[in-house]
Amino acid sequence: RPGETDPSKIDECTSIDLAVIGNIRPDWFLDKRGDDTDVQYLGNQHVYYSDENRTSIPKLVKQWRKKDFASQYFVMSMMGNPPNRLENNATDNIPVEDTLHWPLILNIPGEGFGDDQLQVYRNHALLTDDDDDLFTLVQRYEAMGGVCGNARGGDDDASDIGPPVLEEEAYIPSDLEVDPNSWVSNEYTFSPVWQVPTQEMGDENDDDGGDDAASAAASSGKATTRVSDRLTVQSCHDTATNTIDLSFHFHDIAPSSTTALLPWMAIGYRSSDVCAMTPLEGGSTPLVLVATPPNESAPTVYKTELPPEAKSMSSEAFATMYANMVPLEDVEGDVVYGDVVLESALLADPTAAARASSPFGGEDDVVSLRYRQSLDEDSAPDAMYLMYAIGMSSELGIHETRGCFELVSFPVCMTDGEDAVQVEIDGNNSDGERENGEEGADASSSGMVTARAASALSSAVIAMAVFGVIV
Repeated sequence: RPGETDPSKIDECTSIDLAVIGNIRPDWFLDKRGDDTDVQYLGNQHVYYSDENRTSIPKLVKQWRKKDFASQYFVMSMMGNPPNRLENNATDNIPVEDTLHWPLILNIPGEGFGDDQLQVYRNHALLTDDDDDLFTLVQRYEAMGGVCGNARGGDDDASDIGPPVLEEEAYIPSDLEVDPNSWVSNEYTFSPVWQVPTQEMGDENDDDGGDDAASAAASSGKATTRVSDRLTVQSCHDTATNTIDLSFHFHDIAPSSTTALLPWMAIGYRSSDVCAMTPLEGGSTPLVLVATPPNESAPTVYKTELPPEAKSMSSEAFATMYANMVPLEDVEGDVVYGDVVLESALLADPTAAARASSPFGGEDDVVSLRYRQSLDEDSAPDAMYLMYAIGMSSELGIHETRGCFELVSFPVCMTDGEDAVQVEIDGNNSDGERENGEEGADASSSGMVTARAASALSSAVIAMAVFGVIV
């Protein structure tokens, strides 16, 4: 039962090495620190709470919603009135436990692996130095001769870590999906060490989303989408060649301090508006991958596939990804790619032509990838469902940031002498601005659209969310 510390009472023990699985701290830390993390303070509410006697009593709680890169959210209900307040006591000469706002109820999304849950906290107590046995239960069980087997089945594999890999059609829907119509970023923690963010006063007509770089981007006639602090995307439709011209600008990129190599960067092509690392129905996700192959010193742009097993950090899966890499310009099939350009001041020999083509060419920490992609139809797509990731190193593995987004704006690419059209959406998730979205649609849109042409503008929609642990 919960709280039991006697290892002799364990009937069966299994374990999973989850490795680096989360970018948020426990859910009762109610700020939004962490990559692609957001929180929504909801205020006070009365709920029925089942106490230690399993009696339902009304309780005043303060509630927060919290999400990480997933499109689903937790709801934490914290005690609104601690015992000293209910008894109208001062804080002097009473136990500190009677002054604390304890966690009472946590609504937990299944996130595809199980059912949604309600977790109730009872018998609260502060930990002391005498409570170390709570953290050594498994070690003491194994010291008695007990064995904790691998919950995945089969032999232990050091590379077989991370969350479970779902079988085909094993995804379990959640009722706690982020609704863009109800989610509003609202960080307020009541912590004695947390400070309310100051609101900058300025000209309400000021534009903080693009500045000089976005203005330069607009001169190409492309729709410019700010996906996050780490990625800006430009898109347009070249009607002469019936191709989509795409530019991806990865920001805040730094080479490794030990190898001097750039981290891998990837653009994934999702099969639907569902923001998942690999298709829920099974199969792999096509990737355009900027990577430095083993024993080489400079990155190249490749096409490869992301298998489901990569989510478990399988070394075999990564080896397969390396083996399947084909230079992007050499890809054959229904969709082909051309005019592939990778430029950055971080590269040893960026070409002048490439540098001139990027609106961020003057920034030392930006890597820009541009290519043209052929179309099956005669017109631009209604939407492209994409995702991105930036690795922690040059070797395929855990990423340091990722997200899903959606492109729906493909103005006709300009030729010389035509007026420019700018479509700019500020989707800075790390600043708490939520974007309009889908599963993975953790978002409500915020942004600005401007134009310098008499043509109609399509709106760009961004959807930020989970696509797993890596790439």
